[in-house]
Amino acid sequence: MSGHVTELPKQKEIFASAAEVTALLEAADFTGASATLIGYGAMGKQYLKALQALRVKQIRVVGRSSETLEPLREVAGVETVGGGFEAFSSPAKSQELGIVAVPTASLLPAAKKLLSLGFRRILVEKPVSLRSSRIEELAEEFRRQEAVGACAYNRVAYPSFLECRSRVDREGGATSCAYTFTELISSDWEWIFPKEELNRWGVSNSLHPIGMAHALIGAPRQWSGFRKGSLAWHPSGSAFVGSGLSERGIPFSYHADWGSTGRWSVEIHTQFSSYRLCPLERLFRRVEAKADWQEIPLKVFAPQVKAGFAEQVAGMLDPQGIGTKIPLVSLSQAAAWTGFAEELFGYDPAPPEPAPSSGARENES
Repeated sequence: MSGHVTELPKQKEIFASAAEVTALLEAADFTGASATLIGYGAMGKQYLKALQALRVKQIRVVGRSSETLEPLREVAGVETVGGGFEAFSSPAKSQELGIVAVPTASLLPAAKKLLSLGFRRILVEKPVSLRSSRIEELAEEFRRQEAVGACAYNRVAYPSFLECRSRVDREGGATSCAYTFTELISSDWEWIFPKEELNRWGVSNSLHPIGMAHALIGAPRQWSGFRKGSLAWHPSGSAFVGSGLSERGIPFSYHADWGSTGRWSVEIHTQFSSYRLCPLERLFRRVEAKADWQEIPLKVFAPQVKAGFAEQVAGMLDPQGIGTKIPLVSLSQAAAWTGFAEELFGYDPAPPEPAPSSGARENES
């Protein structure tokens, strides 16, 4: 592994398949690596599983509740630290990876805390911030301190995504793309999620399939869209349609109707075949217009871990090796995606975010 890296490695144009990436992960030796995980809620538990699956032997887990951390007290290779990230004060070890998996409102201050402790390689849970300007400010701080920061859009590290990207590349590239992001809305969301997060749900959640599509075809270059309707917790709209060209000149279209039926999906087409990610964890291919969709079997590393987590963690542990095979969404790229979502959903980027609190997606920070 290398020393300080100021930028995430650029992707090569020959993309590894899911099987090739899985083989790399199975052969990797991370027994000498170390990581500090900030937050031990639902996402934090998945990151710990990923680190253990990758055989990382030095892991610190920082949580707010001693009761939540209690089951880890006797786990080999795991050190627990209570009091939350605010009370954490241990300096980074050489090449130690920092992972931030706290509620959305606390992601920025937790990432800055790790920077102040000397961490120079940090993976921050999505969306980093609900506003693109805040993410870009953090990206600039990382650049000043010669640190590597990535936003954990795990769906661009799904085996289904890796396999699709590899096959599309081998077939000469995409000719067009269509994606959907209709949300499976539940009546209890207003009780579960903070108002600020629900008001900007397009950034908080819908960027998963949007980012997945544009990681395949490139960022939007020119586009136009329409939005209509509203929900009590999402006044800026409930139906969204649009189209445009990506930076690679690939035509794309999008659709979502949060008041109807539907789900997340990405369809991408080449001159030889069409690919469908729906659900996003699975990949289907069609080679003729009247043919049925055929599912492509996927080789998966550590299926007990939430998809994409182990892949992204491995990419951050070894940015110049495995990291060149796995998409790592830089903070600047995350800011650009969030900026696109702000326009698409009609969000005002100006108001400041509320003070960090624990009342967000996770119950434990």
